[in-house]
Amino acid sequence: MIQTFKRHWQLFLFTFLYVSIDAIVRATSQIMEYAERGTPLPVWQPFVWEFSSTFIVLIIVPLILMFDERYPISSKSWPKRIAIHIPLSFLFSAVHISAMIALRKLIYFLAGEYYDYGEINYAILYEYRKDIMTYCSILLVIYAYREILRLRNGEAQIEENDEERIMVSKAGQFKFVEPSSVDWVEAAGNYVELHVGKETYMLRATMKDIESRLGNKDFARVHRSTIVKRALIESIKPLSIGDKKIHLQGGVDVRVSRRFHENLKLVG
Repeated sequence: MIQTFKRHWQLFLFTFLYVSIDAIVRATSQIMEYAERGTPLPVWQPFVWEFSSTFIVLIIVPLILMFDERYPISSKSWPKRIAIHIPLSFLFSAVHISAMIALRKLIYFLAGEYYDYGEINYAILYEYRKDIMTYCSILLVIYAYREILRLRNGEAQIEENDEERIMVSKAGQFKFVEPSSVDWVEAAGNYVELHVGKETYMLRATMKDIESRLGNKDFARVHRSTIVKRALIESIKPLSIGDKKIHLQGGVDVRVSRRFHENLKLVG
């Protein structure tokens, strides 16, 4: 999850700013509403209510992104993928509600107060109505973010010929790059991101497709979402959980999952 955060920090920053502003607006609105009723609230309480919810959502967002990168909706099997997200939204809501209430109880306890949400069945119904909208909004933000990346970074496609050169376009200009010039590849939903030097291009393909085109002589798939050029591997460091971390020339760190350890034996 840490690697996912590092790769998509801009997405998480935008999400953080959006939900934080939304939480501030909601909290201040509640303060004004209660004041108008003649039952003013301690100023800190509405902020605890809103930001406890926001904090839990922000923790869950990377997990949703990781899941969608592996099972993107924009694929040939999109009806099944949408169906998968339905039970996932229930799980999202259950985790959100339970963690949010626990966090509120903790903060109230530290403040010398007691927090009581009320009837739990009502809480589930009330919160899920909002959570399903939040879940859909997160997915919309993720797909909008990918589209912005595609437009900003440029798009690539592989020529259908024996040479299989990669045609890339950016800012209305087209050029060709050889597959051997690719440094590393990472999954991005229904796209893969081709990192070529300092440039990044979005290619509509699966990791399986690009892996078969690049081959395993010069490239190694080290994770379900990552392929690296062997010649760029500077060091391999074991991690405590059985995985490994690769440091590439240029300062990029990628994780090697246990499933793909065997692919590294061909290095050198």
